Amino acid sequence: MRIRIDGTRAEIVDALFRLRLHFTVIGVSRAYPDRTRPRHWRIYLTTARDRKPPR
Repeated sequence: MRIRIDGTRAEIVDALFRLRLHFTVIGVSRAYPDRTRPRHWRIYLTTARDRKPPR
């Protein structure tokens, strides 16, 4: 599954941390600047289809 995350660097790091708790992250793209909003970035995550089992 492919997920797009937009936001500031701090928002993206927080979202990555939270998503890694629930999904197996296979790949992360480089950060692309959002030309419509200053200091905002966009990344794409590739995750496994299955969710991680609960701990």
